[in-house]
Amino acid sequence: MSGRQAVSEQAAEARQGGLSRWLLIGVGGFIGVIVVLFGIAVIGGIADSEGVANFFRILRDLFIVILALHSTLIAIALVILIAQISALINILSSEVKPIIEEAQETVSTARDTTEFISRNVAVPVIRMTSTAVGVGVFVRELLAIRRNLSGRARK
Repeated sequence: MSGRQAVSEQAAEARQGGLSRWLLIGVGGFIGVIVVLFGIAVIGGIADSEGVANFFRILRDLFIVILALHSTLIAIALVILIAQISALINILSSEVKPIIEEAQETVSTARDTTEFISRNVAVPVIRMTSTAVGVGVFVRELLAIRRNLSGRARK
């Protein structure tokens, strides 16, 4: 392993370690805020303090507004997603389908060409070759019979 690779791997590990550390700090801070707010709510409920109750009413209303905004953003994202899916379907039907049809036409042409070559070239060549081999075997056997007959006549 070269020195550059070792340094880049160590840097990647340090970045990933730093990210997990910040994530852990963020989650811990969030849990801490929740515990503190819960403690304030319990103390306010026991003390029957009107100020704490008003604070939590305002906090509750704030969270309701935030959730409404989140719901609106999710609805907008769903509309965008549906529009993108319809665009994808349009692309598939208008661009991919003709390509598939052209590929099927090409395969059909290739199949027809191979059948034509088979019928008009390969079959006649095979017939001619087999006929020539048959004639050659016939002539060889004829000459072998002749040799055998002439060899017996000499004896």
